[in-house]
Amino acid sequence: MEAKLHSTIMTLKKTLATVNQVKAGVTELENVEEEQTDDISTLEEVAQENQQRIDGEKKTVEEAKEELDEHKRTAKEVDCQYVDVRNRIEQLAEETEPLKEEQGKAEAQCSKLERSLKILEKKFKDHQDNMQAMRSDLALKEEEVTEFVAKAKEISPERQQVDRSARSIDVEITRLRRKISVQESSHGDHEQVVREYAEALANYRDKSNQVRDLKKFIDRLDNIMSDRQTRYKIMRRSLSVRCKLYFNNFLIKMNCCGSMMFDHNSETLSISVKPPGRENDSMSDMRSLSGGERSFSTVCFILSLWEITESPFRCLDEFDVYMDMHNRRISLDLLLELSERQHLRQFFFITPLSTSNLPKSDHIKIHQLQDPERTGGHTGDEDLG
Repeated sequence: MEAKLHSTIMTLKKTLATVNQVKAGVTELENVEEEQTDDISTLEEVAQENQQRIDGEKKTVEEAKEELDEHKRTAKEVDCQYVDVRNRIEQLAEETEPLKEEQGKAEAQCSKLERSLKILEKKFKDHQDNMQAMRSDLALKEEEVTEFVAKAKEISPERQQVDRSARSIDVEITRLRRKISVQESSHGDHEQVVREYAEALANYRDKSNQVRDLKKFIDRLDNIMSDRQTRYKIMRRSLSVRCKLYFNNFLIKMNCCGSMMFDHNSETLSISVKPPGRENDSMSDMRSLSGGERSFSTVCFILSLWEITESPFRCLDEFDVYMDMHNRRISLDLLLELSERQHLRQFFFITPLSTSNLPKSDHIKIHQLQDPERTGGHTGDEDLG
């Protein structure tokens, strides 16, 4: 309403200014008409034009007056309305005074609520950030759980059900970690222990493979040794039988008979000989024989051993001691016969007796040794090769 009243007043002022301008123009024209009396025709034309202008201006003035009156009436109405509006504004001001206090309180409360809202918004944002961080941490924990579950499955494929609380398990984990720290301080860190364990495990597996191979080899050797032991016993029995046969054959040369008893378990040998002329007697032990008989029996035993052995060198020292000439002759014949039959082997016979009755042969060489220095009588030894 005030804006409309102000607009009307401004329009009225413009109209009054226009009327004043027209009046000034009329006065000016009247003065010009008085001064320009010489040129009547020109002035008349000018006057006529001015009259037309004056008439136009008068008409404009009349219209302006009418408009002014209209505006005055409007202004009066506006003034009445303005008074009513002012009274209403004053009434409303009186009525709104308590509302202003309430408005102030409301604005203060609103400011307080806005501050609280900003605080809550900040807390909400922090809460969202915490939730996002917790989600990220949860994702990492889930990855760790997946990794731990995979590692746990390597130890135990089935998940173990526990009836303990998480707190007690955490306490147990803390205790075990402390124990691990103590062990690491004395035995090294986890990586070192794992590395040493891996080396020890590899060494253990290598040694286990070696032990397994050795066991297989030992088993194979046991089988081989068992087979060899069996073959050895067979061969030993065969050699024993051969030795007995050879021994009897050699004794027959002197019309004797005898026996040999091999006890392989106790590793003993018993030789029994029955000399000629004692056919009705039982077998006699070697200790009951005479010196010559014992020497001849010993030669027969040595020859029997030579028949079943593969030694390239054969040696006998003083083999014919205590023999009579007959037994010595038979013993030498047996020795020479054996040396002829086994010509690829070399025989050494050492005797203190004479070798002049030995046959001449390219395979026999006699080496006469010098007599040792003695205080009494002596005889020289001969080496028969």
